[in-house]
Amino acid sequence: MMTSSSTAFASGNSSSSNDKIQVMIVNDSMYMRSLFSDLISTSQRLQVSDTANDGVDALRKVRKSRPDVVLLDLEMPNMDGLSFIENVMPADPLPVVLVSSYGQKGADVVFDALEMGAVDFVPIPQDDPEKMRDLRSTLVSKLEIAAQTKNRLRLKMAKAARKQASTAVRARTPPSLKTMANGHEDSAVVVIGASTGGPGVVGEIMSRLSADLPAGVLIVQHMPEGFTKSFADRLNGISKMPVREAREGDAIRPGTALLAPGDYHLLVKPSRVVELNKSPRRFGVRPAINMSMVSASQVYGRKTVGVLLTGMGHDGAFGMKMIKRKGGMTVGQDESSSVVFGMAKAAAEMDAVDRLLPTELIPEEIERMVASVQ
Repeated sequence: MMTSSSTAFASGNSSSSNDKIQVMIVNDSMYMRSLFSDLISTSQRLQVSDTANDGVDALRKVRKSRPDVVLLDLEMPNMDGLSFIENVMPADPLPVVLVSSYGQKGADVVFDALEMGAVDFVPIPQDDPEKMRDLRSTLVSKLEIAAQTKNRLRLKMAKAARKQASTAVRARTPPSLKTMANGHEDSAVVVIGASTGGPGVVGEIMSRLSADLPAGVLIVQHMPEGFTKSFADRLNGISKMPVREAREGDAIRPGTALLAPGDYHLLVKPSRVVELNKSPRRFGVRPAINMSMVSASQVYGRKTVGVLLTGMGHDGAFGMKMIKRKGGMTVGQDESSSVVFGMAKAAAEMDAVDRLLPTELIPEEIERMVASVQ
C-alpha cells in the first residue's frame, strides 16, 4: 500500500501540479491515509500535498503546505478532528471534508463538526464491498466541490463570528391545538431542498419559523442513510415546531416538519400523506429534491412554497419550475450566503425563483409566501 501512496506523492512533482487541487489527508490510520491517497491519485484535478496522523501534526503542517482542502478523520489521538476544526477555523478557515463511520455516534460528531464550519462529509462503509467501490467517486466529487468554497468559507466564518452573540438556541413551543386538528386538508406546504453546506442553513431557517406556521414543512437534504435520523433530532431540538424523520404514511400537517430519510425519495400522495420509495436516483442522489417538489406541487397546487438552498448541481431547479407553473411561490438562497451557489443558480437561470435572498431573510419570506398562498 505504501508504494502506491508514494506514487501519488510523486505525481505531485509534475509540471501540472500547480493547477491541481491540493489535498491534505489527516488520519491516524496509515492504511486509511494510503487508501485515500490512492483514490485521490486517480483524479486529474486532485493531488495529495501532505498527510498528518493527528490534529496536532495537521495544525503544524497546514500552516506550511496551505492545502486547498483538508480530508479529516474525526476520531484521532492527541487532537481529534473537532479540536482541529476549533483551532483552525477562527483564524484561517479552510474547507474541510470529514471522514465518518456509519452509526448514531458518528452522525452526532459529524453534525457538531458541520456546525463548526466543515463543508461536507464522506461516510465510510463498514464491511460493505459494494459501497466501498462507490467511495472513490463520492470522495473525489466532495473534495472538488469543497475546494471551490475556499474564499466563500472565509467570508462565511467572519460573518458567523460577528453574529455569534445572537445565535442562542430558541426554546421550542408546541404547535397550537388548531393546527394539530383535522384542518390540514386546505393548508399549504413548504418544501425545502439543500445539499452541500445545507445542514447549518436548514437549522437556521427552522429555528426561526413560527410554531403555528399554517403549512406542513418537508425537508430534503442530500444525506446518506444512517445520518438523517440524527439530523432530524438536532433540528427538533432547535425548532419551534416538531421535526422528525419521515415515515411511510405520515400525514403532512401544519406546524410540523418531516425530513426525508437517507436513501429514500419522499413523495406526496393525493391524500396528503408521505410516500417513501427507492426508485432510481435522480442527479445521482436519493432523496432527490425534484421528486418531492414536483409531487408536492401536483397535490397542493398554488399552495406550494419551494425553498432551494446551497448545493452543487441542478437538483431542485425543475421542481421549483413546476411549483411556479402550478401557481405556487419560490425562494432561493443567494450567492453571498451559499457555501455552493449551484442549485439555486440553476433554478434562477430557469426563471423558477421569485426571490433570491440571504439566509437570514429566508424564514420571514417563507412565512410571507405561505400567508399569500392561503
